[in-house]
Amino acid sequence: MRVTSIVSGTIAVAVGVLYLLYSSDPDYFLVGIFALPLGGLNLVLGIVTAKAGGVSIPSSTHDPVKMIVDRGVIGSTIYLMAFSDKKLILKRLTSGRVTILAVVVLAVLGLLFAGFIGAAIGGLTAFSLQELLTQRKRTAAKKGDLLAAAGKGDLQFAYDDLERVQLTRSRLRLHLKNGIMGIVISGKYPEKMWPILKMIVPPSKMREAT
Repeated sequence: MRVTSIVSGTIAVAVGVLYLLYSSDPDYFLVGIFALPLGGLNLVLGIVTAKAGGVSIPSSTHDPVKMIVDRGVIGSTIYLMAFSDKKLILKRLTSGRVTILAVVVLAVLGLLFAGFIGAAIGGLTAFSLQELLTQRKRTAAKKGDLLAAAGKGDLQFAYDDLERVQLTRSRLRLHLKNGIMGIVISGKYPEKMWPILKMIVPPSKMREAT
């Protein structure tokens, strides 16, 4: 269940009801009939979309996947992160360009149809749809081979090819030969990630930052 989608949906439904109460004004009526169905859609999406699972550690020591991090963000693209003894795989879940396009299209439609309130509701609906798509791709990725960078946009990094791996409160930084790749993570993740990273990344390359 996605709380943000449920909250935004509830607010949109409330706005729609309030504006319909004053539907003698044609502009208010348009806002009301735009907000109510999209608010309801956000509520449904929030109910059917599961939250990201955070950091998962397989119970079996023989499992080739040593840790799964359900959400890592590079730029505007969301990845599922799978760690083995030798490498890190980033499975792309959403495309940043698709997300931005969806937000812009729905926000513009909302603006044309119901003004600035419609634009806000349209943008929130696009994010709710993105969360549903992300969850479906996350589920599909977990059913497949997590350690194969087989999909379009997937990335993989062998620990031996990295100069350093640095974990901060909000980022996993991969120090490459030609730069640094920062992967944004939740502030709740590092505490669970650190013990596993110390076991699988060569000690000379592992760093923890405050």
